[in-house]
Formats: sequence, C-alpha cells, structure tokens
Amino acid sequence: MILHLCTNDPLVTLVYDLFGANAVRVPDARIRPLSVVVHRNGRSIFRGSLLPLLTDSSPLSVQPAVSQLIDVSGRRSRRVSLDLGIHILRGFLYGFGAPTANLSISLQGVSTVAFSFPTAMRVAYDVNALGWALAGRAIDRTNPAAAILFEQTPYELLLIDSVLTSRHITITLSGTKGQRLNVDIDALRQMISDLGGQIGISGDSELEMTLASPHDLTFAFSCVRLFFDDEGFITTMPPDLNRRVLGSTHGTMVRYSPDRVLLSEQPGLLMWDRVEGEQRRPAIATPPANVYE
Repeated sequence: MILHLCTNDPLVTLVYDLFGANAVRVPDARIRPLSVVVHRNGRSIFRGSLLPLLTDSSPLSVQPAVSQLIDVSGRRSRRVSLDLGIHILRGFLYGFGAPTANLSISLQGVSTVAFSFPTAMRVAYDVNALGWALAGRAIDRTNPAAAILFEQTPYELLLIDSVLTSRHITITLSGTKGQRLNVDIDALRQMISDLGGQIGISGDSELEMTLASPHDLTFAFSCVRLFFDDEGFITTMPPDLNRRVLGSTHGTMVRYSPDRVLLSEQPGLLMWDRVEGEQRRPAIATPPANVYE
C-alpha cells in the first residue's frame, strides 16, 4: 500500500528519481541490503534475508559501498497539512521508538509539517557484482517460506540492493503564516526525552524537533528483480531499459533506469502488506487526503 505524496515534493522525489528508491512510512533497521520483498497484484511484503531462502546459504563474497548523501541530508520535504502530517509522523515516530498516543494533542496549533533526514547515508551493492555472486545459486523449494514463489500465480521476488538510512530525523512544525506557533513544547520534550532528541525554535511560527536513534534506520530502498527457473536456479537479474513500475494497474513503463524496480507510479511512502489470506491487524489510522500547503 502506498501513501501518495505530492509529485513535486523535493525530498521524496529526489529519493525516487535519483536513486530509484522506494521511501517507507516506518523507518526500520531490519530493511537491509540482501533482504527480499515479494510483490503481487500491487501488494508488497517484506520477507527478511535472501540467504535462508537459498539452497546454499553461505554469505555472498561481495561487499557494499557506504557513502554520505549530502544532497538528501540538506533537503527538506514540502510542507503538508497537519492531517496528513500527523499520519506521516506516526510512522516516523514509531520507527524511532517514540510514543504517539498524545501526538494530536501535542500538535494543536500546528498547521503544516515537514521533515528531513540530516544524517543520510547510502549502503549499496554493485548490481553487476551481485549478479556474479548469485550465479549458480538456487531458491530452496523445500523451504516453506519460498512456497509463494512457486504458486500458479507466483509472487515476484525483489532483492534489495541499496538502502538509504539515517540516525536522525528532523520534523519542522509551522503555524499559520503571520501567527505565533502555539504548541505544548513541554509535552513534546517529554515525548522525545528518552530518544536523545532536541527541540529548537526558529522564530515565532516555526519549531524544529530532531529525533535520534542508536541504529541506522532505513527510510528508503531500491530493489532489483530476480528471475529463476522451475528448479529454483537464479537465471537472470536483467537490466530493464525502462524503469518498471510494479504498482501500476496498467503496466506503465516510465523513464529510463537500467536496473531498479519501483513499487508505485509516483513518489510516496510504502506501507508493507501481508500475504493474501493472512489476517491483518487494524492499521494505526486511515491515511487522510494528501493536502499540501
């Protein structure tokens, strides 16, 4: 499921266009390179590490490159309405381990919300090196977790080749233009006190709240598709000359990108689905309309 955002949001669009990456609603340290996502009928399910799915589960003999993302770190999202902002914030705060029960009360007086990741990093594998390392490997058909890959209408197997991470997120709260921002700063400080967070006031109508995590939390990832034969042997990891959008209902092919798969037709925040037929717990909240300032 995708929480769609404005197509010209400067931060999410940069992540989407420059890195061919899918942003997630809940930043998560579990989302790492060499994890897998399965996809079918517009549904994306995170399934953990690739290696336990293989008949040969020994580590791959390749290493990722780690780099700072100055462009991402220095960019802030577009301001969104408070209704949508609270829904986005609940996901971000959940990922950073912050309580969200009294979030709406604490943000009374706020009209718009924006966010940024000031310490963004990228961990990425070379796709050609991954292809070399996976040559001769096979999906273990006896592993029950792999059964959905061999159904009559199988799930597509996507391998995460790179992640964008941050140990900090900065949330900018703004009031109505020309009016003083009136929020319960003490309540916000108490909410983030256990996270080593801090609050800074920028003028009368804007407040910045920075959360910290001891872990590198993934807020976006890119992935490539793995093809395999009836015996499970990985056959191809083809570079598509068109960037394929699996979330499209009409198979839209858009923009050149040699090897990335996107899960939505436009920038948005991915919310993980469950395998069809599994029970799903009620969502935190129903996404509101994506109203921008």
